[in-house]
Amino acid sequence: MSLDNFKKAKSLFDEGIEYSKQSNYILAEKKFLDSLNLLPERLSIVGNLFTIYFNTNKNLQLKNLLSKYEKFSNEKEIIYGKAINFYFEKKYSDSIKLCKKLINIEEIQEFILDLLAFNYQNLNLFLESLNAFKKRLKIKRDKIAYYNLGNFFYEIGKPRQSFYYYKKSDLYNNKDKSNLWNLSLCALTLEKLELGFSLYENRWFKRTDPIRKKFIEIKSPLNVKEIENKNILISDEQGLGDTIQFSRFVIDLLNYTTKITFVVNSKLLELFSNLHKNINVVDYSNLKLNNYEYHISVCSLPNLLNIKKKSDINFYKLSIKEKSEDIINNKKNINVGICWSGNTNYPRDKYRSINFGKVKEFILKNRDVNFYKLSRDIKENNQIDYNPLPNLTDLGRRNFFEISQLLNKFDLVVSSDTSIIHLAGILNIKCILLLNYNSDWRWFSDSKKTIWYPSITIIKQKKINNWDNVFEELDQILQEKKRQRC
Repeated sequence: MSLDNFKKAKSLFDEGIEYSKQSNYILAEKKFLDSLNLLPERLSIVGNLFTIYFNTNKNLQLKNLLSKYEKFSNEKEIIYGKAINFYFEKKYSDSIKLCKKLINIEEIQEFILDLLAFNYQNLNLFLESLNAFKKRLKIKRDKIAYYNLGNFFYEIGKPRQSFYYYKKSDLYNNKDKSNLWNLSLCALTLEKLELGFSLYENRWFKRTDPIRKKFIEIKSPLNVKEIENKNILISDEQGLGDTIQFSRFVIDLLNYTTKITFVVNSKLLELFSNLHKNINVVDYSNLKLNNYEYHISVCSLPNLLNIKKKSDINFYKLSIKEKSEDIINNKKNINVGICWSGNTNYPRDKYRSINFGKVKEFILKNRDVNFYKLSRDIKENNQIDYNPLPNLTDLGRRNFFEISQLLNKFDLVVSSDTSIIHLAGILNIKCILLLNYNSDWRWFSDSKKTIWYPSITIIKQKKINNWDNVFEELDQILQEKKRQRC
């Protein structure tokens, strides 16, 4: 190689390092790849690409790069890449073994400690994870170290500590909007609603799985005065539960304009057809983009409406026509609709959804209670032991609106944090929310009741990943209902 090419490769590499420090991973990756093309056997470049792929969850790119450098399998950079690959494959123990081989290599120690901490975290070894993050912080007090600690504390349900570390990160300079998105979740959990909903607007810029903004060709209002008597389009976003929860703010907009079209997932069209007589609800297949002066995403409404405190949040009961179908198997027994798992693609589903083994034990314990499964999604590893339960009827194949028509037939509806709880809540049907300790921001720090839905009673974990107290309290409620029935 010529000296000029070497200098060019070195310059590209240095630029990649600078972009990495700024968390600009797109440009960093490009610079490293250009440098690698000039110096194809320089493993330091490969190691930095592995870090980029780790930070951006690019599993396929990492695998492809690993395969190209298999002949260097005993080199520290390739072992590091294999450790990341094991992490992506959820082989956390295998990844930890490789990390421990590299832990004393100074030039990559900070990256190994990060990876080690994430592995421990996924194995629910939270103390070990925290120790690794703190060792990483001692080596280098940079924005990534603070950011990772912020993520860690939010993950385990410690929003105050998380808020502190997010703010400590110098990413809190409005340059990294992904960090501001995370900060919004902490602020909302801590009931700092004005700050939280303002920062929530950074959800479009999340580092992983950013939310796609719709109808960008239609301008968005800066304040409610702009939409007075204007023709506006509101679009849904995120999951069914989010749309149900935030739909109340669409009704609040009627204080400013009655020319409102609300476009929603087709699964919600029938349910929301009676949201309000002055709100036109359509699905995307029937939406005609004519003469809308403004567009607003439904989850942006609290910021637009300047929601500052919990008492600013209104509740509007949704009324629907109930189904005449009789689904109750035994009217002498207590009849309970139950949902224990939601969308398995939700990043924190492992915390909010309940292992079916625990649910099965509870159902079998209460053989004199008729249970009706309301959820469509069941995790694959739970399907084997699902069918044999004699007192569990599967209604999960019904569509979302059909489920809504049946909820009032039960003595009680019980669900973990899924769209079913929002559905029962907006219909004002008595229900129990089985809530994980490190719950989503929308439940704040509430452990009994919630401002969102007056009919919901919360039973919350006292310890992370431990449902024992939740099922004990639920059993007491069922026993009391049985006594009342006698």
